[in-house]
Amino acid sequence: MKKNKILIFAFALIGLFYSCDDAIDIRQPGEINNPNDVYNTLTDLQRGLNGVYGTFSTESTIEFTAIFTDEVALGVNNGGQGINGGEYTFQLNAGSSAPVSIWGSNYSLINFTNRILAAAPRIGADIEAIEDHDSEEYQNAIRKYNAILGQLYAIRAFAHFQLLTYFSTDLKDDSALGVMILDFVPDEQYNTFVPRSTNGDVFAFINEDLTKADGLLDSNVSSTLVTQRFVTALRARMAAYRGNYADVITYTAPFVSTSGGGTYPLASTEDGYYALWNDTASGEIIFKLARVNGDFEIGSYWNSQSSTRNGSPFFEVGRALYNLYDGSDIRGGIAIIDPTSVVAPNYATTGDYKNDDILVINKYPGNSAQSSSLINDIKIFRSSEMYLLRAEAFVALGNITGGANSAANVLRILQARRHGAAQTAAAVNAYPLPFTAATTPQQAYAEILNERRKELAFEGFRYIDIKRLGVLAGNRGIERYSRDCEQYNSCTLSPTDHRFTMPIPTSELIANPAIRGQQNPGY
Repeated sequence: MKKNKILIFAFALIGLFYSCDDAIDIRQPGEINNPNDVYNTLTDLQRGLNGVYGTFSTESTIEFTAIFTDEVALGVNNGGQGINGGEYTFQLNAGSSAPVSIWGSNYSLINFTNRILAAAPRIGADIEAIEDHDSEEYQNAIRKYNAILGQLYAIRAFAHFQLLTYFSTDLKDDSALGVMILDFVPDEQYNTFVPRSTNGDVFAFINEDLTKADGLLDSNVSSTLVTQRFVTALRARMAAYRGNYADVITYTAPFVSTSGGGTYPLASTEDGYYALWNDTASGEIIFKLARVNGDFEIGSYWNSQSSTRNGSPFFEVGRALYNLYDGSDIRGGIAIIDPTSVVAPNYATTGDYKNDDILVINKYPGNSAQSSSLINDIKIFRSSEMYLLRAEAFVALGNITGGANSAANVLRILQARRHGAAQTAAAVNAYPLPFTAATTPQQAYAEILNERRKELAFEGFRYIDIKRLGVLAGNRGIERYSRDCEQYNSCTLSPTDHRFTMPIPTSELIANPAIRGQQNPGY
């Protein structure tokens, strides 16, 4: 979906975006606080929804995860990026930019949805006032109205879940502290203070929003609009993170097949996989955030000019990650490193390592439809993640190798397609099973964690994956290649380290008295 830049700028001027650091004190002098002063018609609601999509962002989680974990190495043109901010050296505290950004961006998104939802009932009443409910006028209006509300509820649920993912110590513990539930527009007196709720309460709220959304959204499969498929994919991810694995099997079912085909077919060629990332194909993409000229350039996290050797790369693909891809794995080619990269066969012993081994990140190679070579759509849900979640669920449910409905078979479908198998059950079944009969749950989790590392690199998962699966996989944490990290003594980090939960930002603790005393352990 293209962004309406003029609209977003206008909203910013009237104060519908906030620029304070904390999540509750979100208004500025002169701001129009009453949503009814802005949203008066169905067209206004649609414009507001367009603005919500413009605010919807996961880029900060992608940047933090890649630099803090073992996805990147310092690039040949690095000028202090990742070092000065402390991410690459595992420095994380309540004043760090990542928690401030992730906290603020998600509560900004929530605030925006709440303002539109607050105005919606009055417009809904106007629609209901149409005398003939069988008329085309009424049917079109109520369909559009419901679709707008459904998207808003689903996006609000996603933002609350994102916050839980990064700021709760244990998503499987309903009694653990979660985040603030924000389902209202703060009052004009600037004195609305909200404490952290428990995970159980936040998840209950999220599920209420998802149930509302599911009943209002249609079943279309657009990859750039929030639909029922977005809701189902979110439920699958959320169920896995919570350890509700029977639900994972249910929610992943629409996205998988025995051949890697179906509605969201897995790519099996290097060009087909690369096309997902240069935005010329969307086969396995369930939902993505469209990015056009004027939007943030995701490629600028890694390179200052372009995703090439001459594009001034200040971060590169970490050697430990690159080494995981074997020669027939389509993901190890141009979809991970740009063809202009320098791949040193003697990388382990070469004296001038950084000039002889330059692995330029190419998962965001630029969209040819845009003028900048650093802009790409942001992929939020892909069918490959659903296969990985399903395999994880089968391990947890005790079915590692036992036939078609087993972790081994589900993981084989993904691996077979990524190694060039045709889109037939016979071709996939001819590929070796990843597990043996002697495989233990720990070994299976380790394999899945490894596969997630390869498949979901630079998509914002690795930090959370280590937190969720690292201990189950045999205490697997951050594992950088030694020559990428030894000078900073930042090569490994245990999955039990407190830094795998983010701190509540200092700015929020200062501005919101209700949350003081609720900081996460270790900070």
